[in-house]
Amino acid sequence: MTQNLNVLLPAASYTRADYTALRAYVLKLPLQRIADLYYSEDSPQVEQGLERFLIAMRDHLIERAIGHNPAFADILQGARRGGAITTRALDILVRAADLPAPVPAVLDPVGKWFRPRLTAALRGQGAHTLGQLLELINGRGPGWWRAVPRIGAGRAQVVRRWLARHAATLGAIRSDTRAMVAAGALPLLADDVGAVPPLGTFSLPCALDGSAGVNRAERFCFISARDDLQAIECYLAGFAGQPHTLRAYRRELERCLLWSVRIAKKPLSSLLVDDCQAYVRFMAAPEPAFCGARAPRTSPRWRPFAERPMAPASQKQAVQILRAAFDYLARVRYLGGNPWVAVKDPAVDIEVDPIRVDKALSSEAWEAVIAVLEQRAQVLHQVQDRVALAAVLLLGDSGLRRAEAASAMRSALGPSRDAQGVWMLHVLGKGRKRRVVPVSLRTVDALRAHWSDLCLDFDNPLAERPLLSPVVIPATAAALARHAGDRAPGYTGGALYDVIAGAMRRVHRDLDHIGEVVDLPPDELAGLLEASPHAFRHTFGMLAVEGGVDLYVVQEILGHASADTTAVYVRAREKRLAQAAQALYQGAGKRTSRLESTES
Repeated sequence: MTQNLNVLLPAASYTRADYTALRAYVLKLPLQRIADLYYSEDSPQVEQGLERFLIAMRDHLIERAIGHNPAFADILQGARRGGAITTRALDILVRAADLPAPVPAVLDPVGKWFRPRLTAALRGQGAHTLGQLLELINGRGPGWWRAVPRIGAGRAQVVRRWLARHAATLGAIRSDTRAMVAAGALPLLADDVGAVPPLGTFSLPCALDGSAGVNRAERFCFISARDDLQAIECYLAGFAGQPHTLRAYRRELERCLLWSVRIAKKPLSSLLVDDCQAYVRFMAAPEPAFCGARAPRTSPRWRPFAERPMAPASQKQAVQILRAAFDYLARVRYLGGNPWVAVKDPAVDIEVDPIRVDKALSSEAWEAVIAVLEQRAQVLHQVQDRVALAAVLLLGDSGLRRAEAASAMRSALGPSRDAQGVWMLHVLGKGRKRRVVPVSLRTVDALRAHWSDLCLDFDNPLAERPLLSPVVIPATAAALARHAGDRAPGYTGGALYDVIAGAMRRVHRDLDHIGEVVDLPPDELAGLLEASPHAFRHTFGMLAVEGGVDLYVVQEILGHASADTTAVYVRAREKRLAQAAQALYQGAGKRTSRLESTES
């Protein structure tokens, strides 16, 4: 189903004669009499059909008046349904005849220019004026519309083009792409303290590049790096086949380097023990210029730290990563020594059950989520719900990790030869370990529907493409480059996270709307908004163990290296402790009662 892109209110281009004719029309004057009084025989209004023109004019003015001032909704309620227009309502509409030709301004309410449904959606995001709408778009980037209900890519593009046409009075929409230049020709890091771009987009001046760092080794160096950026590149090259490790190590080195040159004002290879300790304190409370919302690395909105403070466990991991990286640089004689060996790890509370199985959904919540997604997936144009349903089922019915679901291939999935109603999927998991996981028939049906949206034959087992692929490619340079040509790349882990997070917001909204029909406690319903893809993996583990599946089998499916890790699904839930305590306390109460009766 094609999305309705008619979201702009028509410009006010009616003449005074049009307004007078409209007044006469609502006073029930004959159409021929109105035409004779206010128009010539060859007037466009008459040639296109005078009654049709006046009705359309009335509806346009009513929509604009209500959008501009929602208080008019009650006054114009009868007129919206085609009924009689009161004298007060007519005055509101005719008053528009004295207004000059409109020009958008930053303080204009969005309802003055957009239709009511779009206006309501934008106001729900805090964009009450055109200026606030522009700030919303510039702040979120090209995907600003994804979290706005009832928008969609088509309508967002219409809004964006309209704002661009009126850039003279509203201001320009910032470009969200950073020009990437070839290695060796990268621009110097800007002097602006607020500029904190990611690795690979800048070079450093001689005073900060580490070519003369105070901790540089005097002996022959085993790597060809001449400065800190090249040394980091050499170190990270060793993790080329480990994407998750590479991403984590690059992130921590990136953060430390930017802090070193921006805050400490010295090269990475000049950091001493006290500098490293200062960086540990910085991680606990980064400066605002270093923090921001999640954004692509190619975006100027990117920042090295998230808006939320780093958890102590994350700080400890960062110190350990930096200690390992500096140890490597010392061993290859790029550095004279490793200052991080004298830095203690941040104190972290030890979790008895480090796996957060409390994030797992109950069986009732899990089935409610699937039921809502299945219902939404029945709507023809809601392709994102069909993608989300397939992804959530892969995670929750098969216990896959997010990255495993994103990289799973169609050629690796097939019916089981040993059990009916079960398919088996070969996946490459953590630590590059291959394993086989079961796939339910409802997951297969959801995947088949998703492939139908891609105009592909799911039942061709030789298809060498990911099980999950975007139906609509975002209009960003990175996305277009990734999906260019004949390649068939699937989702990245981050993109799949966004798909599932968006779906869970829609599920929560639907479940909250139907209320008492679904018997979910308020805390479980609210928890759906925080349900990450990994929560569905925990859901599988919890429900499988509670359903009586052998612990060893659950360990095999989840790909845990140790049975102790899987055992957390047996002992970790608070309700198990509460139920055991309940039995204990009730037993103690009965013993006390028997003792009192015996004494009496």
